[in-house]
Amino acid sequence: MSRAEIRAVVLYEDEAHGKFARRLTRKLGLRPERLERCGGSGEVLDRFVVELRAMRPRMSYQQGLALVVIVDADAATTTTRIQDLNDKVRHSESGGPRSAAERIIYLVPALEIENWYVHLCDPAARPVDESKDYKPEPSWRRLAKDLGAAAK
Repeated sequence: MSRAEIRAVVLYEDEAHGKFARRLTRKLGLRPERLERCGGSGEVLDRFVVELRAMRPRMSYQQGLALVVIVDADAATTTTRIQDLNDKVRHSESGGPRSAAERIIYLVPALEIENWYVHLCDPAARPVDESKDYKPEPSWRRLAKDLGAAAK
């Protein structure tokens, strides 16, 4: 028996997130219905509410829908950023809090997604300190030259 297809709308901040999202959805067997580059974390949070409001009525009769949100924690903690996402939903007109039956995925790197790339692609840099900015590091600069290959 084959697995039902899952179509996903993916919201993300920047190119590094986008390349990661494309590879991850492929690896998980999701079919991206739409990939939306939103800009910074604030734009992702705002767009999340808009997309959820549009998607919720369809989720009741289209079982194969998912919403993937990729947003860096930045100066906050991952717990705080996830709480920000949940608060956005709770305090908006999107239909109330997130339910367990909804396919909503939060991917929240502790500081920035560049740390995930360094961890996954540069074994010599492990363990990665998720509170450290790896953008100035040689390991990240090498990966940034070809994000598509790094994401693979």
